[in-house]
Amino acid sequence: MKGVPVSPFEYLGNEHRQLSQVLGVLEQLASAAAAGQRVDREELGTIVDFFREFGDVGHHDKEENLLMPALVRQHMDWNDGPLAEMRRDHQQERYLMRSLRHAAQQLEAWSLEDTRHFVAIAQSFAAFQRQHMSKENEIWFVEAEKRLSLAEQQLLVEGFRRLDAELSALKDYTSICRRALELVAKYSEASR
Repeated sequence: MKGVPVSPFEYLGNEHRQLSQVLGVLEQLASAAAAGQRVDREELGTIVDFFREFGDVGHHDKEENLLMPALVRQHMDWNDGPLAEMRRDHQQERYLMRSLRHAAQQLEAWSLEDTRHFVAIAQSFAAFQRQHMSKENEIWFVEAEKRLSLAEQQLLVEGFRRLDAELSALKDYTSICRRALELVAKYSEASR
């Protein structure tokens, strides 16, 4: 991650930017499929792996296991309101990600219906993910910042860094992130 985030919300916002870049690749694959072009399933698999590892295991864990409990300690309701909505959104993202994973792992060539299904799921996932990140950045994180003291925010950043250090020590995790960023570069160059 570039720079040293000064708040947990900047930290998570930096991750949103990385997630958004990889979403852009997924959207390009969906557009190519919609135009009748072949989708490289290995590339799709890399994107799915990235969202599972970086997005779910890394990013969502920070939100669900560190940020949300801190907010509950500040009397936010776990079962209702923004925290419940955030968890529901994460569940929806996981559902859509499973559908993308199935498409990436399908052994046979995609039929027209398989292609249509992939395009619909990819577009739904990207739109949902972007809407979710926007809500977090513009509403939920703003409210959380009001509720958490600077000391609590610093503890969150330290927890985020510990989790990232643990994940970065895993060979598969770093390899998945590197491959996803290579796809971002490849598709950025192709769109110029």
